[in-house]
Amino acid sequence: MNRRIFYFLCLVQVLALSAGCGEQQAAQSPKGRPPSPVRVATVAHQEIQRSVTLVGTVEPWKRSVVATEIEGLVVEFLVEEGMAVKRGQVLARLRTTRLNIRLNSALASHREAQTRFDQAGKDLVRVKALFEKELVTQKEYDDAIAEESALRQRLNQLQTMINQVRDELAKSRIMAPFGGWIIEEFTEVGQWVEAGGPVVELVDLTRLQVEVPLPERFVRDVQVNDPVSVVFDGLPGFKTEGRVFSVVAQADLTARTFPIKLEIPNPKSSVKSGMVSRVTLSVGAPYQALVVPKDALVLRGGREFVFLVQEGKVNQIPVTPVLHLNEVVEVAGDLQPGMTVVVEGNERLLPGQPVRILDSTG
Repeated sequence: MNRRIFYFLCLVQVLALSAGCGEQQAAQSPKGRPPSPVRVATVAHQEIQRSVTLVGTVEPWKRSVVATEIEGLVVEFLVEEGMAVKRGQVLARLRTTRLNIRLNSALASHREAQTRFDQAGKDLVRVKALFEKELVTQKEYDDAIAEESALRQRLNQLQTMINQVRDELAKSRIMAPFGGWIIEEFTEVGQWVEAGGPVVELVDLTRLQVEVPLPERFVRDVQVNDPVSVVFDGLPGFKTEGRVFSVVAQADLTARTFPIKLEIPNPKSSVKSGMVSRVTLSVGAPYQALVVPKDALVLRGGREFVFLVQEGKVNQIPVTPVLHLNEVVEVAGDLQPGMTVVVEGNERLLPGQPVRILDSTG
């Protein structure tokens, strides 16, 4: 019996000690979470220029299928695919044996006609003098005039023939109409080409054009000579500037886009025809808007917001991103220029939580 009483008294003492500890802990008021270290930035009012990025394909500024103007047998083919050529450079030569024979014959006939014409001129002078003295008849005088005139016309005819043959001889050398690159061959040595037959395809890459589809909602915002910037998937890190030189007035009826054409320089021929380009151009007039650093945005529960610092604590402010720029985002929400928002350390913050500002990023 005494042992039971002893155990009962021990139990009572233990319960009393436990209650005392609980009361002591309850007496200590909770201090809450310690201030969370954060970095902050300032909400700014900034001029915004909207832009759009479109995908296009590079085309050469000039493209020509170089053809021969006369028929003939190719005896020299001096270029190959991928070769760079200059304006006036000979690409191929045709056989000229028959042309040279025709030229020599025409030259010989011309020399003969020139001799006869010179003699007819002297005869006309002599007959005219005799006619003035009434020593020859009118018919003899008229015949001398007609002979001289006929030989003059013959000389002109022969000179035309000579010029024609010389022109064909010149055309037997097929030359590059402009400087560029050979991208395709259509003939070879020993092949007969007809007049107008293709020889090579040549492109000029010193300037390029890019055609891109512009959504119709932007058509009124894009004008000829608007500047553009262009990057290329095949040339990482390379960027160039250009301009709009054409806005086509007819839409693609399927895609409802309007083709616009851009001119971009390519002095080192780094950009090749057919490359994929990404073109960025401004649309609309600049305007003033509220912006925050992109790191200020927090996404939770399918909504985006920022943490606004006020009197050492943070408030959660819902915002709607309007336009993403380089390092900032245009937002719509209950914000004012000059307010302070958290840009680092905001991932685990809760509304009303105290914060300790480490520094400001702007």
